[in-house]
Amino acid sequence: MRTDPARFEAVEAHPEYASAPSDPVLPADATIGVAVTGPLLLSLFGGAFLLIAITLLFVIRPPFLFTLVFLAGGVAFLVGGIKVARGLLAVKDAPIERMTAVVVKERTEITGRNESTGTTYYATLQTRDGQRIEYRVSRALVGKVVVDDIGIAYVKEVIFDLGFTTLRSKSLVEFIRFEVDN
Repeated sequence: MRTDPARFEAVEAHPEYASAPSDPVLPADATIGVAVTGPLLLSLFGGAFLLIAITLLFVIRPPFLFTLVFLAGGVAFLVGGIKVARGLLAVKDAPIERMTAVVVKERTEITGRNESTGTTYYATLQTRDGQRIEYRVSRALVGKVVVDDIGIAYVKEVIFDLGFTTLRSKSLVEFIRFEVDN
């Protein structure tokens, strides 16, 4: 892979560089509704759990500790689902950074076993100053970005505050490749 400064200068001098959008249209943004459905169903389950616990409290009058555990469980499901849904919506609203970069490495991670497996794709990008950062690649870009490509990368970093720990997610959401090599 070639990461010499002349390639970066060639990209920025390319006639199409100035007309590249500052914020790309992202096809993956439409799927955020599907991702929020699970946590919202969890919240709905928590609400139903709370209603059942309150009904049991008045109808069969179980011991107070039993009722307290049911109420706490319902509240935990309700609040947890809402927090996760809000976090997923924050992913959609996270700012997108535009940078000129070279793809210097790709890797694949396969998780799960037997019938239930998942594949996550990653690309390491290098900027003009030599900094290398690994980004998760959106499904729309898998197979379209290869090592040694140079162009404009649109990346998104999201920080999830879970209360007890903080998670960072870095994603490559779009890449506009430029032909600059002779």
